Amino acid sequence: MMQMDEDKKQIDVRIADLAPIPIRVSAEDVPMVHFAEENVTQLWKKWSKLYGKEKSPLEIMAMVAFQFARRYYNDQALKDETIELLQRFEGDLDSIILKTE
Repeated sequence: MMQMDEDKKQIDVRIADLAPIPIRVSAEDVPMVHFAEENVTQLWKKWSKLYGKEKSPLEIMAMVAFQFARRYYNDQALKDETIELLQRFEGDLDSIILKTE
Protein backbone atom coordinates (compact mmCIF):
# COMPACT_ATOMS: atom_id res chain seq x y z
CA MET A 1 0.00 0.00 0.00
CA MET A 2 2.90 2.33 0.72
CA GLN A 3 4.19 2.19 -2.86
CA MET A 4 0.78 3.20 -4.17
CA ASP A 5 0.93 6.42 -2.10
CA GLU A 6 4.45 7.09 -3.34
CA ASP A 7 3.13 7.10 -6.91
CA LYS A 8 0.64 9.82 -6.01
CA LYS A 9 1.22 13.52 -6.38
CA GLN A 10 -0.54 16.25 -4.39
CA ILE A 11 -2.03 19.00 -6.52
CA ASP A 12 -4.47 21.83 -5.91
CA VAL A 13 -7.64 21.92 -7.95
CA ARG A 14 -9.23 25.33 -8.36
CA ILE A 15 -12.84 25.26 -9.47
CA ALA A 16 -14.89 28.39 -10.04
CA ASP A 17 -14.16 30.98 -7.35
CA LEU A 18 -13.68 28.40 -4.61
CA ALA A 19 -10.59 27.94 -2.49
CA PRO A 20 -8.08 25.43 -3.86
CA ILE A 21 -8.92 21.81 -3.12
CA PRO A 22 -5.85 19.64 -2.41
CA ILE A 23 -6.10 16.17 -3.94
CA ARG A 24 -3.71 13.27 -4.49
CA VAL A 25 -3.61 11.72 -7.94
CA SER A 26 -1.21 9.57 -9.87
CA ALA A 27 1.29 11.52 -11.95
CA GLU A 28 -0.25 10.14 -15.13
CA ASP A 29 -3.69 11.50 -14.14
CA VAL A 30 -2.51 15.08 -13.50
CA PRO A 31 -3.15 16.32 -17.07
CA MET A 32 -6.67 14.82 -17.07
CA VAL A 33 -7.44 16.38 -13.68
CA HIS A 34 -6.29 19.80 -14.88
CA PHE A 35 -8.28 19.38 -18.10
CA ALA A 36 -11.42 18.59 -16.09
CA GLU A 37 -10.71 21.47 -13.70
CA GLU A 38 -10.34 23.88 -16.62
CA ASN A 39 -13.52 22.73 -18.35
CA VAL A 40 -15.68 22.86 -15.23
CA THR A 41 -14.41 26.34 -14.39
CA GLN A 42 -14.85 27.52 -17.97
CA LEU A 43 -18.49 26.41 -18.07
CA TRP A 44 -19.12 27.89 -14.61
CA LYS A 45 -17.72 31.27 -15.72
CA LYS A 46 -19.77 31.20 -18.94
CA TRP A 47 -23.00 30.38 -17.14
CA SER A 48 -22.22 32.87 -14.34
CA LYS A 49 -22.17 35.61 -16.97
CA LEU A 50 -25.42 34.35 -18.52
CA TYR A 51 -27.38 33.54 -15.36
CA GLY A 52 -25.51 35.41 -12.60
CA LYS A 53 -28.26 37.97 -12.04
CA GLU A 54 -31.00 35.39 -11.60
CA LYS A 55 -29.15 32.45 -10.02
CA SER A 56 -26.76 32.09 -7.12
CA PRO A 57 -23.21 30.75 -7.64
CA LEU A 58 -24.34 27.54 -5.91
CA GLU A 59 -27.26 27.10 -8.32
CA ILE A 60 -24.93 27.68 -11.27
CA MET A 61 -22.47 25.10 -9.91
CA ALA A 62 -25.35 22.64 -9.53
CA MET A 63 -26.24 23.26 -13.19
CA VAL A 64 -22.61 22.65 -14.19
CA ALA A 65 -22.46 19.45 -12.12
CA PHE A 66 -25.67 18.23 -13.73
CA GLN A 67 -24.37 19.02 -17.22
CA PHE A 68 -21.19 16.99 -16.67
CA ALA A 69 -23.14 14.14 -15.03
CA ARG A 70 -25.54 14.08 -18.00
CA ARG A 71 -22.61 13.94 -20.41
CA TYR A 72 -20.96 11.19 -18.38
CA TYR A 73 -24.06 8.99 -18.33
CA ASN A 74 -24.72 9.65 -22.01
CA ASP A 75 -21.16 8.55 -22.78
CA GLN A 76 -21.65 5.43 -20.65
CA ALA A 77 -24.80 4.55 -22.60
CA LEU A 78 -22.98 5.08 -25.90
CA LYS A 79 -20.11 2.90 -24.68
CA ASP A 80 -22.54 0.14 -23.70
CA GLU A 81 -24.27 0.36 -27.10
CA THR A 82 -20.89 0.21 -28.85
CA ILE A 83 -19.82 -2.85 -26.88
CA GLU A 84 -23.13 -4.56 -27.70
CA LEU A 85 -22.76 -3.69 -31.39
CA LEU A 86 -19.18 -5.00 -31.48
CA GLN A 87 -20.22 -8.23 -29.76
CA ARG A 88 -23.00 -8.76 -32.32
CA PHE A 89 -20.58 -7.93 -35.14
CA GLU A 90 -18.03 -10.38 -33.76
CA GLY A 91 -20.70 -13.08 -33.53
CA ASP A 92 -21.83 -12.40 -37.10
CA LEU A 93 -18.25 -12.42 -38.32
CA ASP A 94 -17.53 -15.69 -36.52
CA SER A 95 -20.65 -17.16 -38.12
CA ILE A 96 -19.56 -16.07 -41.60
CA ILE A 97 -16.04 -17.39 -41.11
CA LEU A 98 -17.26 -20.74 -39.82
CA LYS A 99 -19.60 -21.11 -42.82
CA THR A 100 -16.74 -20.58 -45.27
CA GLU A 101 -14.37 -23.06 -43.67
